[in-house]
Amino acid sequence: MKKLVVLLTIAMMLVFAAVAGATEITFWAMPNGPSEAHYEWMAKAAAEFEAETGVKVNFEEIGWDSLNRLTNTVITGEGAQVFQIGNTWQGLFAATGGVLEFDLNDFDEFMGAPLASATYDGKVYGIPWFAETRCLFYNTEMFKKAGITTPPGTWSEVMNAGQKVVDKYGEGSAFAIAGTGAWDLIHNYAMLLWSFGGEMLVDDKAVFNSQAGYDAIDYWVGLLDSGLASPACAEYNQPQANAAFTNGDVAMTITEPSQIAVIADQNPDLPYDIVQPPAGPAGRGAFAGGSNIVIRNNAPVEEIEAAKAWVQFLIRKENLVSYCKNQCNFLPTTKIAFSDPFFNSGKMALFNTTLSYAKAYPTLAEWGEIETSIQGNFSNVLTEWVEGNYDENSAEEYLDAAAAEVNAILGN
Repeated sequence: MKKLVVLLTIAMMLVFAAVAGATEITFWAMPNGPSEAHYEWMAKAAAEFEAETGVKVNFEEIGWDSLNRLTNTVITGEGAQVFQIGNTWQGLFAATGGVLEFDLNDFDEFMGAPLASATYDGKVYGIPWFAETRCLFYNTEMFKKAGITTPPGTWSEVMNAGQKVVDKYGEGSAFAIAGTGAWDLIHNYAMLLWSFGGEMLVDDKAVFNSQAGYDAIDYWVGLLDSGLASPACAEYNQPQANAAFTNGDVAMTITEPSQIAVIADQNPDLPYDIVQPPAGPAGRGAFAGGSNIVIRNNAPVEEIEAAKAWVQFLIRKENLVSYCKNQCNFLPTTKIAFSDPFFNSGKMALFNTTLSYAKAYPTLAEWGEIETSIQGNFSNVLTEWVEGNYDENSAEEYLDAAAAEVNAILGN
């Protein structure tokens, strides 16, 4: 192992020496945490990188609504040489042929799900930067006062515990969920779908409109229908659901590790703990989200080499740990970074465990359209509930419609 570390260090020094010809590159990333702190972290990292390589990195924060801007820069060759993408966009960028294929021998070993998200047609076109998955947060004081001694381990137990909370604190006090306002509604649906035994696609055909898919939708709506979640949740976005838990208004929610830092900042006295996602009839299901970094391959060769060195610098253990721990509050993607004690102790340890079995979506060029269809039809189910038109056929009606749309997108 010591010899391997020495060889990797020498290889990295050779790479850095080779990029001296490129004096400047631009890196675009999304607002992965408070912007002021983000720019400060990047400025420090860029200064260290320039001292090592002679390459200046210009950092610019862009919004999550910048997909068109990113695709345009790949097409036109104007803009950042290297940039962040959501990992569900990887298939789209890989299919264009406009982003660089990476050699994994240049990096530490990645966690399975993040690496799968960066892989398209058997080749790696992005480098996993940070990952997210979701766990069950619960208010320990509310549980205690409601007479609940053990946190729920299954979705059925969530319902049972939730009813006890409602009996003590009133309707809408048990669970906060995201609804039609959530851009990431599909991620919460996916974890339920998998835990109920369903899948999104099999052999490039939609299969989420199965009994497992219908049951997953019905369960989500059941949290509303039973009074465990407030009717307002049907139209919530994820930050609103997070806020309801952070403020101490509800006893449970499903959310990301970044919320740990939010709670510490906004309500440090909140009595809470975290457990893995509840299990369904088929076991536990977890979504592996996060972001990858790509390099456009129509940049000049010296800029591509400089961009590769910058990515290697960001993924270096100490830098990846620092970014995930101090800036974005998500999970590192390499196994060596995950070995840092911060990610293996306390509340973060639960996310470490959950990521080990979490799934990424299929890396398809069409995934953006597919996600939009599934999410739109799930939103329609919730709208039906809000309008008082939801019945036992609603989940089947809208998931079947989504499946037809998805199969048309895939040419089936």
